[in-house]
Amino acid sequence: MSARPSGLALLVALLGAAAASAGFTLRSEVDTRRLGVQDVVELTITVEGSGAPDEVPLPALTNLEVVGGPAQATQVSIANGRMSQSRTLTYTLRPRTPGRAEIGAVSVGGQTAPAIALEVVAGSIRPAERRRADPFRDPFGGDPFGDPFQEMTGRSRPGAEPKLFMEAVPSRTRLHVGEPLVLTYYLYTQTSVTDLQMKDAPQYGGFWAEDLERPQAAPQGEPASAGGESYQRFPLIRKLLFPTRAGLLTLPAASFRISLVRQSLFDVGGVVERSTRPVSITVDAVPEARGFSGAVGRFSVSAALDHASVPVGEAATLRFRVDGTGNLKWIDQGPEVKAASAKVYPPQARSELRTTAEGITGSRTWEYVVVPQTAGTVEIPPLPFSYFDPARGRIVTVETAPLSLRAEGGTAAVGLPAAAGRAGVGEPLPLRTELDRPGRSLALSGPALSALLVLALLLHAGLLAAARAPAAAGRPERGGGHARGARTALRDLERAGAGGLSKEQAAALVEKALHEAFGALDERDDSERARAVRVLLDDVQFVRYAPQLGDYSDAIRDLAARGAATVRRWA
Repeated sequence: MSARPSGLALLVALLGAAAASAGFTLRSEVDTRRLGVQDVVELTITVEGSGAPDEVPLPALTNLEVVGGPAQATQVSIANGRMSQSRTLTYTLRPRTPGRAEIGAVSVGGQTAPAIALEVVAGSIRPAERRRADPFRDPFGGDPFGDPFQEMTGRSRPGAEPKLFMEAVPSRTRLHVGEPLVLTYYLYTQTSVTDLQMKDAPQYGGFWAEDLERPQAAPQGEPASAGGESYQRFPLIRKLLFPTRAGLLTLPAASFRISLVRQSLFDVGGVVERSTRPVSITVDAVPEARGFSGAVGRFSVSAALDHASVPVGEAATLRFRVDGTGNLKWIDQGPEVKAASAKVYPPQARSELRTTAEGITGSRTWEYVVVPQTAGTVEIPPLPFSYFDPARGRIVTVETAPLSLRAEGGTAAVGLPAAAGRAGVGEPLPLRTELDRPGRSLALSGPALSALLVLALLLHAGLLAAARAPAAAGRPERGGGHARGARTALRDLERAGAGGLSKEQAAALVEKALHEAFGALDERDDSERARAVRVLLDDVQFVRYAPQLGDYSDAIRDLAARGAATVRRWA
């Protein structure tokens, strides 16, 4: 039994072994059940079939200890047009004292091999290991029926090597940039194979390579003819390749090491190396066109809003989706979305893709956050998407239907700043309570208006003096309205971080608390305090208008905690 490192993972990848749901068998065996305390016993655990876990645990041992192993070996056999594989782990165990010993049950993947009881006696009762003589071998060292060339050189004649070779077969030899082809590596053989490994990994210069989904069953051989001779052909590796540039591209040869089955008592088997021939592919360029996305295949597009109407300043999500088959992974940008009366944030992309022989199938979706700035209707124009259709040989442009979003609530006419990705310097983002406040127009006479202006000037002067007094003392005001604003802000921040609010409600409450504590920031203020508040407001607005792609509870709690720390330090 060979003790080489396990190549199971590579063999599974190369040979497309059966899925994990397939069945397998598990055996646990020993080379003797009675031994002396000075002897050793070999435990062999064998897994045959597909779907077994990679790890096979060592069973519990009673009155035994491991003195060697595990030696691991894997075997993949191709015989009579069928493929099978097995894996063995061999441990060398030594008893500790005379008496009873036991190797516990082996359990893996729902399969169980029963426990094995051993009898241990004093001393040694097993003879020393000797090499077993081959009764059919010439005692003088020669094979009377063998090849004299092999007897002298230790290897078979070159012409006597088994007939087998590797071939790389493309599904097409001419296509456009971005159009897929399937490259399959085949083994042609007239003999049985026990193992196959890559010597030189394939190179795909000038191509984007994707692994195709593995078959649900081990590949079966099929009759094939080559050079006027009959073979069994096995598909081993399949790659989906997309050329990335035009011209004549060459896929270089790939080399494999192949282990052969011993065919007779006089055949020692062996390892041979085989290489594929290089493959040449002609790649045509795709026509240039304005707005071309780089997509190649067949696609359709759609767009939808998650709400028909939202209050002014609140967010709606616009989803633009591309469905089809082709080089979908190459499409990394969604269309530009413009709306005259709304702020549109850069999109986030998500994909649902599956690799098939026809290409990458599925969808890519871009989600835009749209925030109306004024009351009324936000018009979202048709969104275009261009792709190259190889079947038509030209670039096709499709577009979505136009969409409308109704914005309800306050308007810009009442003098409130419009919602934006970031409040203007010295200009706080409007709060939900402010945006919902109805506007009223007042008709004032000339004397009444003059009196109102005088009163406003007096109030302004009084407030300015009150604000300067604590500043002159070099410390924030305590016990006054500013302190009460800080206490209110801390209560709001505690409520925002406690949970129970939507992402938008909690973020708006944090923003409101910051405005209560700090008011509008002077654009000329570059103090540490002003910078800290601006950074926090930016983070709050990002969370407030971000698409609802997951749970934001932790982000909200972090914002509330940071806000509370900022208020305690600076307010």
